[in-house]
Amino acid sequence: MRKQQVLLSVTGWSREGNEEPESVRLLTCGTLSGDKGAWRIDYTETQPDNQSHDVVVTMDKGVVTMQRLGAYSTSMVFEKGRRFEGSYVTPFGSLDMGVYATQVKYDVNDQDTGEVNLKYQLDMQGQFAAMHELQIRFCPAGKA
Repeated sequence: MRKQQVLLSVTGWSREGNEEPESVRLLTCGTLSGDKGAWRIDYTETQPDNQSHDVVVTMDKGVVTMQRLGAYSTSMVFEKGRRFEGSYVTPFGSLDMGVYATQVKYDVNDQDTGEVNLKYQLDMQGQFAAMHELQIRFCPAGKA
């Protein structure tokens, strides 16, 4: 199993209806581990209010899972054409959440450089919330 410190660029877009998409971008360091098609990325996401959350992204057999740990936590499964139901846990209570993935792509090359690309519909409490896109690009920390 390979293990490599990586520099990550995480960009997310969300669009409600016909509005212009809103985007958020995070640059951080993390760890890439795995081989033979099964990969894991671990990193810490820091919010503007200085709250931080550990994030674990796994990629295996065409499925991407994302776990976000901390005061605001969730676990999502992305498999093209399939719906996942879970919950979004906050200090104020839990919300039902649904994710329907329309695109799930990832690639890790021999130089431990790669990306994850997701497009999905998100609903909260049974109501459509927004269309989302998430792109995670990574490369070895010493080669940025």
